[in-house]
Amino acid sequence: MTEFLRAQPEEYRNQVMALLASDAVQMAVLLHLDFATAPIRLSNRNIPFTDLKWGHTWGGGGGLLVGLPEVNGGDDQLAPFHEYRLGLPDEWIEVENWAADLVEMVGDVAEYRGRDAGLYGQLFDPNSNQPIGHPFAFDIGIMDRMTVAFPRGGAIVSLTTESFMARKGVPVYGMQTYFDQKRRHPTDEGLQFVTEAGKLISWTDW
Repeated sequence: MTEFLRAQPEEYRNQVMALLASDAVQMAVLLHLDFATAPIRLSNRNIPFTDLKWGHTWGGGGGLLVGLPEVNGGDDQLAPFHEYRLGLPDEWIEVENWAADLVEMVGDVAEYRGRDAGLYGQLFDPNSNQPIGHPFAFDIGIMDRMTVAFPRGGAIVSLTTESFMARKGVPVYGMQTYFDQKRRHPTDEGLQFVTEAGKLISWTDW
């Protein structure tokens, strides 16, 4: 709690403490996806608001944040990738050829891969319905993969991100094979003998 309050501006600390001491705490979940063409900032509220830290406007996405990941370290501290599931606003679906446009967007990896993603929380005053203090981070990372599914009458986009806890760039389960190395560095033949010997290199678990 002390570190949490210390990260808040001094002028908001008393208000934040009072909110956290109340019987019920009003909090919004914020999602930032830094797409190259147009960054997206959504909250699970239905009414947009402007935060007091960056001055960004967070759109009302109450029905769009379909699924949020668990933020944890995973088994044996090898954190899994985090997956966000996002619905589409009605105005997108009403556009002609929206499904084809969505598939094209998902296929344009330069639009999202390696770009920032962040999951935050924001406290609100239950009386004024205004944000109090600065947003605080739950998970910070980069976008990696995106897929789309088309249930009846709509679409759901699944976005996988790597967080700092997911150990970006480290092979899955800490195992590096010859083919992993070739995919990252096509001219490197250094792990070929390891594969022929039937062995895998295990990365240390820091």
